[in-house]
Amino acid sequence: MDFRLHFEKDNTMKPTKKVILYYKVSAKGVTILGIKGRASQLHIPETIDDMPVVAIEDFAFSIETEQPQLEEENLGEIFLCLSADKRTAVPKEDDGDAILRIILPDTIRRIGAYAFSGCNALGSIVLPEGLEEIAPYTFSGCSALEALTLPQSIQKIGSYAFFDCHSLKALTIPDKVTAIERYAFYNCRSLYKINIPKNTEHLETGLFLNCDSLYDIYFGQCKHISDLIAVLNHELLLTIDFPDARAKLLIPDFQYEYIEDTPARQFHQVNYGTGHLFRQCIRNSDIDFRRYDELFYLTRREDAAVLVLLLAVYRLSYPYRLVAERRETYLSYVREHLLFAADYYIQNNDLEVLRQFAQWGLYTNEALPKMIEMAQKKGKTEILSFLMDYQHKKRNPIKKKSFDL
Repeated sequence: MDFRLHFEKDNTMKPTKKVILYYKVSAKGVTILGIKGRASQLHIPETIDDMPVVAIEDFAFSIETEQPQLEEENLGEIFLCLSADKRTAVPKEDDGDAILRIILPDTIRRIGAYAFSGCNALGSIVLPEGLEEIAPYTFSGCSALEALTLPQSIQKIGSYAFFDCHSLKALTIPDKVTAIERYAFYNCRSLYKINIPKNTEHLETGLFLNCDSLYDIYFGQCKHISDLIAVLNHELLLTIDFPDARAKLLIPDFQYEYIEDTPARQFHQVNYGTGHLFRQCIRNSDIDFRRYDELFYLTRREDAAVLVLLLAVYRLSYPYRLVAERRETYLSYVREHLLFAADYYIQNNDLEVLRQFAQWGLYTNEALPKMIEMAQKKGKTEILSFLMDYQHKKRNPIKKKSFDL
């Protein structure tokens, strides 16, 4: 039996699009099978036929490619026609606007593989709070998706789940995730920041392949690190939680090429830059901090000044297994380049690091007036206030009173 439920149209609203959702009903609730027609905004209802919508079937909203997306101001509420259809093959209808936004109800517990594959104009989607898995290829080809909030209930991310999400910039993986399958973030070329939770024990191959912009990676424990960054030869910032402390390590970049040894008929990899040496300090379940700190002389000689500064400051700020001799080496470098360092952190409005400089005893009477002038010229009022207050206290230290008894 074919059944259609029509929502009343509000004449005060913008023009709406007609969309037909195909679904089936089971004892557990309603499963969305597919869609006929396209609209810029889809708001999936919580109930159909007085039954909760509990699942999105495989390939339900998938498409080979979308039409050019609309301007945001043309969005309107969707006028849904819900059609009961228990056929396994759901007809695809590409007519209409590209899907820009999808809102899913919290009643949904499962989203099938390839559910939104190819929706390359999709820029926003609200996932249900009870969802436990991002199935394989769920968002593959969603090249306009820049940000996504994963529900805290997620426990698994399937293979190729975010394949070709070229615009995705950051992703916070929930603590309950125990497994991330192969090539989950393959070709996420704008991905800049991501975390691997402490509970994630099962990590498959190629997760960050072609993630050319990935810089900031947090590890909830020191595991799998070497394998995961093996495909990344650009600069990296690694934050690693150990049982008793946190470490923050900057890893320089490196380049390589293969040179042919003609007589031997062999090719040899030739590396350029210090990054490959620093990566040798990173193991899957431990870090060779001693060797990492020993390489500082090399990065001072070969790498850019900002990178060297950041490496030293991160190591001083998170001094896990940092011996006194190496700490003094880092402090001496920052002390020698104090005005350069101050200019960088003032420009980036990083008051926390400037406070640390004071705690480390780096400020001098000669440098403080110049730093105050920098903060004033750059309009950093909070930093200016801190520096002036510090200068005043330095000039007028609190004297302890003594009494003769």
